Amino acid sequence: MASFEQIECAVLTDVGLKRGYNQDSNYLAIASNETNWQELGHILLVADGMGAHAVGEKASEQAVKTIPHVYSKHVKEGAPDSLRKAFYEANSTIHTCGQENSEFRGMGTTATGIIIRPEGVWIGHVGDSRAYRIRGKLVEQLTYDHSLVWEYARLKKIDPDEVKDIPSNYINRCLGPEAIVEPDIEGPHKVEPGDCFLICSDGLTGLVKDSELGAITNSLSAHEACKMLVDLANLRGGHDNITVIVAKIGGTSQGSSNSGAESKSSPSVSNKILDQLKSIKPGIPWWFICLMLGLLLAISLIGIKALENNNSDSFLTGDVVKFSVIFIALIFFIAGAIGFFIQFQNSKKEEEKEFPTPSARIHRKALIEITQASLIKMENQIEAFRKRAELKHWDINSAALENHISLAKSCISKNDLAEAFKQYCLAILLFSAPWIKQRKEDAPIEIFWGK
Repeated sequence: MASFEQIECAVLTDVGLKRGYNQDSNYLAIASNETNWQELGHILLVADGMGAHAVGEKASEQAVKTIPHVYSKHVKEGAPDSLRKAFYEANSTIHTCGQENSEFRGMGTTATGIIIRPEGVWIGHVGDSRAYRIRGKLVEQLTYDHSLVWEYARLKKIDPDEVKDIPSNYINRCLGPEAIVEPDIEGPHKVEPGDCFLICSDGLTGLVKDSELGAITNSLSAHEACKMLVDLANLRGGHDNITVIVAKIGGTSQGSSNSGAESKSSPSVSNKILDQLKSIKPGIPWWFICLMLGLLLAISLIGIKALENNNSDSFLTGDVVKFSVIFIALIFFIAGAIGFFIQFQNSKKEEEKEFPTPSARIHRKALIEITQASLIKMENQIEAFRKRAELKHWDINSAALENHISLAKSCISKNDLAEAFKQYCLAILLFSAPWIKQRKEDAPIEIFWGK
């Protein structure tokens, strides 16, 4: 991705149909200039709080407040390290709050964030909210659900959708309940023109298939896609809060632009050395003693030189003594340097063992398939909305509705199913505003476009 301006973003959150309050929180910060783009990138974050009303809401709010702040503060250390520190700090803040107030004990939240930078996309993730990349006809899940369902599926080597009899909302990792939590830090994922990125809470993914997420995001603008996805989840029951962020990448491919930018995201050599020195355990290491002895011997040569200048007849001014001092000093310096290098490498290996080098992993894929059967379901759903609109006297733009339906049918006759899908989505969106206003008062809309 070559320019900070080549992105279209939108965010939408909704309480759903079953909950009386919204425990989801989100954060969206688009770099406003080239400097911010190179240093910070675009920051997108969704958090889904857990617990009683004030508890879950407070946890998710703290997550979306702390993570961007700490990431920005430490970003010069490199994207993965600063993102990891941000999640650590968020967990510590939420956990401390829960421990200090009995009403908040056990408070927790998921947190899924993506950082879109010149070198690619970095993922920071804890819980079962998700991040996706939609590229062409492929939907790629970039996060691993920290849930009992996914752990069981991993052990049995089956798809999580095949797991039965295990509640899908049981998660085994989140921010807050435990003093220490290890986030998934992965990337950088390559960014290409036309890519779409989507982050959402499980209120969406529990009701909308991955292939549908991809089709809707591909077909509509970022703002329209957010509305369509939230409306579809609510149409299918809206049993939880729903939050979705969509980012669509524009521009043209510039293959060589990433390499230079990627080096800027890595910490400098001097910073790495300082970090390694800080990691050295307390006590005086042998290599440090060698270096100090070598330094003292080198300083002693100054004294020998002073004796020579005073025409002293001391044996210390002899060539053999001077050569011996220089030789021994060099041995100490070399031994000290070798010792420092060995400890530096060992501490580096220990750090790499504790924090493996992040990789760009794709945890699941789905094909975007728009079929005649799915379009028929959409037609029937539009008809159900139309009947409700006539019955309740909704204010609908009838001309626009008929135009979208006509265009969709024309596209179907030409076998352009993708464009027909888009037109039907735009037709359904015309019912969005009046339906949202009355959805909790009216009897449920008959569902034809089910999961």
